[in-house]
Amino acid sequence: HEMGTARMGRDPKTSMLNGHNQLHAVPNVFVTDGACMTSSACQNPSLTYMALTARAAHYAVDQLNKRNL
Repeated sequence: HEMGTARMGRDPKTSMLNGHNQLHAVPNVFVTDGACMTSSACQNPSLTYMALTARAAHYAVDQLNKRNL
């Protein structure tokens, strides 16, 4: 199921992803599909997925430039 299988949160004990859709346990893995969302409305979520991906990519590039990834 594409929704809610990799919950986003601050605590690695209760969530898989941080606020940048980055795995808590594996920092160089980003999950940018609907897995971070626990529910969805009746509208198409494609624009939300694209926004999550753009945000995560921007963060990843920033972290790569700082040599944190």
